[in-house]
Amino acid sequence: MFLLTSLASLGASAAPQDFASVARPFLDQHCVRCHKDSSAESKFMDLASPTSVLVSDPSAAERDGQPDWEWLLEQVKFGDMPPPGEAAPTDLEREAFVAWLGAELGQDGGTLLSPLPAGGLRRLTAFEYQNAVLDILGVSLDLTAVLPEDAVGHGFDHVASAQSLSEAHFLRYLEAAELVAEAALPLALLDGEPRVARFFPEALSGGRAQRQARWLWSNGEVRTTNPLPAGGLYRIRAEVYGEQAGPDPCRAQLFLGGATSEQLIDVAATQEAPEVIETEVYASGDEELVAGVRFVNDYYRKPDEEKGKQDRNFAVRWVEVEGPLDGGEPTLFMETWGFAGEPVRKLEESVAQCAELLWRRPAQSHEAQLKSLLELSPANETDGHRMRAALVGMLASPRFLFYTETSIEAGEVSPRGGVEVDAATFLTRAVSFLWRSIPDRELWEDAGADGLPDAKELVRQLLAHPRSDRFARSFVDQWLQLRSTESKRPDRKVFPDVDERLRRSMLEETRRVFVESLRERRSLWELVDGTETVVNRRLAKHYGLTAEAFGSAVGGEGKLPRGDEWLRASLLGTARRGLLGHGAILFGTSEATRTSPVSRGRWVLDVLLGSAPPPPPPGADNLAPLKKGAAALSLRERMDLHRADATCAACHARMDPIGFGLERFDGVGFERSDADPAASDLSGKLPDGRSFDGPVELAAVLRGEQRFLEALVERLLVFALGRGLEREDRGAVQKVLATLDPSHPTLEDMILGVVQLEEFASMIPAQPMESDTANGEPK
Repeated sequence: MFLLTSLASLGASAAPQDFASVARPFLDQHCVRCHKDSSAESKFMDLASPTSVLVSDPSAAERDGQPDWEWLLEQVKFGDMPPPGEAAPTDLEREAFVAWLGAELGQDGGTLLSPLPAGGLRRLTAFEYQNAVLDILGVSLDLTAVLPEDAVGHGFDHVASAQSLSEAHFLRYLEAAELVAEAALPLALLDGEPRVARFFPEALSGGRAQRQARWLWSNGEVRTTNPLPAGGLYRIRAEVYGEQAGPDPCRAQLFLGGATSEQLIDVAATQEAPEVIETEVYASGDEELVAGVRFVNDYYRKPDEEKGKQDRNFAVRWVEVEGPLDGGEPTLFMETWGFAGEPVRKLEESVAQCAELLWRRPAQSHEAQLKSLLELSPANETDGHRMRAALVGMLASPRFLFYTETSIEAGEVSPRGGVEVDAATFLTRAVSFLWRSIPDRELWEDAGADGLPDAKELVRQLLAHPRSDRFARSFVDQWLQLRSTESKRPDRKVFPDVDERLRRSMLEETRRVFVESLRERRSLWELVDGTETVVNRRLAKHYGLTAEAFGSAVGGEGKLPRGDEWLRASLLGTARRGLLGHGAILFGTSEATRTSPVSRGRWVLDVLLGSAPPPPPPGADNLAPLKKGAAALSLRERMDLHRADATCAACHARMDPIGFGLERFDGVGFERSDADPAASDLSGKLPDGRSFDGPVELAAVLRGEQRFLEALVERLLVFALGRGLEREDRGAVQKVLATLDPSHPTLEDMILGVVQLEEFASMIPAQPMESDTANGEPK
């Protein structure tokens, strides 16, 4: 990782000097005794023979026996090397060596690595795909179950090197395109004839699938999973029955979207003889048009000697939707593109303009393809049907699915080999980065009228839009590894008070804090040791926050949140500071039944400091079973025994002290009392000698750690460029760091620094591709 402290912050002693006067003496005195050949004992690193760092063949550093200078820089800088027991360098010696090696590796003169290396293509993720069809076509669909799953590379789900496209993937993209086209231009509206669709248990949600039905054991609902494409009047039917109990039969309501039939239907049927209930419901197209059945009169009585158990339950075998019976409401796409009444433009114009937006290029770049889109349907069909077929073709095309990029015509090649991208490519990159989508009509119109604003103005325009929440939430989920937290569940026997609402509130807290950090230009250091957070009532109770905490945050009289309200609260007086006190982080780095100091320490090193230890060797990743007489050992004592193994000691010496500093919180982030034995010893010492006692002091130690900002820049660069970082990117990391105010670094300033890099605004010219247009567009 690229963990360099800026030379300016190190003072005159850190000025770069040559290998012989700085590096060679340091290596000879502190490293060579162990790393003197290419054997396993030397970790395959020979530090006795090199005479310089930079070699003519960069790949030589990857061969056995060649020093891994990146690793060495990190180890020396953080104090992991030389290990305890070896001659330790003075602070000045360590500082000078780190500065020299950092300057050597950080020289900005290497080959430019563009967002997508020559010949590479990145495709839209499922998240970007759904955002694009919403922003351009006005179609809101959950296509998660249809679109291919996105593989993760370098910590993110949109890295080109981790992506693939198989024939099976293409069929799924074709299915998704047809679903989008149906939502935009429903056949029922185009043909003027009601459609009938029946949904069986596997296509329904709610309750539990059992005995060829969806069962509700308490008041609730069973609903279709795919919304209807248009508002209007529909006939809803359902085959249902019940397990009858109590004085009344089961009672149900049918609904569509937010509209519920006022009719309460008694269902006396049993499993042996189900009955079909039906009603007509009108719902507006502004709602989520899902249909279903609601069970409204649950009944339960505990067993007694006379009547036994009485339990009323409700089963749904299928739901059927017929309509729209009244012709239906035009969809947003139909109104926007002129298919809701008299045509407002020729079909050819609609196809061309829609393709321009979805394919992110002027129509003249796609002349041959536009003709092919019109040939997907017979010329004697209606414009609506032909537009629908063309829309499927646009969405299934590689021109939509992949980010194809071009440079400015006759652009000059920079000394590093990059060519400036054209305005369309730059705009697309920026929107993909900050909206996780593609540019909409308004952005293209602004660009066409006055040309693209400069990078700073464009970033501020994109960040000011509510769609930038997509970036903030997508980035924070993956950067902080919240997606793994989202899928975790605690052991309810050990943590009975943790319900689904609390778990989701934990995740939402972290997302909201990050979004507010971006929106309010708050210092990024607050993510490390901030004394405020944003919580709802459920989470406030879990954290033990009172009305006074909310009053302190606003400088007045405080009150606890009500319902789904989220309010800012002060954490002063608690052990919580920044992200280290968030329930989502503390729970996500714990086991189902207990805390995991190793996981917590590793998370801090990996996520906050960009310095993840290597994976444990086989068989060394778990605590040894308790031996006879060892049952009373504390977790800290057991970890001390674990570190006695030489193969474990080096990494655990870094992870464990951090993790034990967070033992103030249990496995679900609840703050332990002083009387809890697990919180009796929260002291720790980092390899560089800095000590702390508890999470507040740990946060203070990390507060000014330059590694935090460096690691965040690296993660942001991977997210923005869609690829992993290389040695040549060291200069880019340092350039972004140089744009930040050290006392008040903000995420917005970091983003501005990224989009102004040559890496973001340039591309590597690829070998000429076979083209099928006069403009050289690739086939």
